[in-house]
Amino acid sequence: MTGTILHVAARDGLTFAEAMRHAPDGIALLTTPWRYEVATAAEARRAAPEGVFEARVFDERTELRWLGGPDDPGRTVVLTEDPAALPAAFPDAGRLEAVGTETGGYLLWGRVVEASDGWTTLTTERIGTLRIPGEFGRGDRVALTTREYIAREPDHGNAYIAEERLLSFEVSAPHREKA
Repeated sequence: MTGTILHVAARDGLTFAEAMRHAPDGIALLTTPWRYEVATAAEARRAAPEGVFEARVFDERTELRWLGGPDDPGRTVVLTEDPAALPAAFPDAGRLEAVGTETGGYLLWGRVVEASDGWTTLTTERIGTLRIPGEFGRGDRVALTTREYIAREPDHGNAYIAEERLLSFEVSAPHREKA
């Protein structure tokens, strides 16, 4: 049975700015001690929020993960199914041979209230607002889509989700089916 291969490369000692030089041109999810911010990769490269200690930057092809601190070079990991997308400066950390993949997702809080200039605003009374890249229709529910990589434990044969890679924001599947 031929499955999907997820290629992984990692490098220690990169600051956030240095790691971002290897990030795909996609969406950046940035964590600081004070807030969680969604930005484009270009915005994160240009002016990241103060105190970023974790980042996940992704497009449909590649995801870069960085964990560190403002003055603490961190660990950077790149995941992709396309080995040509791995940064040449990163040592190969291995590969995951998945027996299959599943598309998954995380439903974002709120519904679309406004979309303009390539950004959409979601809102809900209990949580507040969230702006995300992309333009979606008023009233839509949006999900962060993922690809889950299923592996099989060699000794016992149990299947498990070995890794997950972020892909994009899309109208949530149940909402899309109703439309």
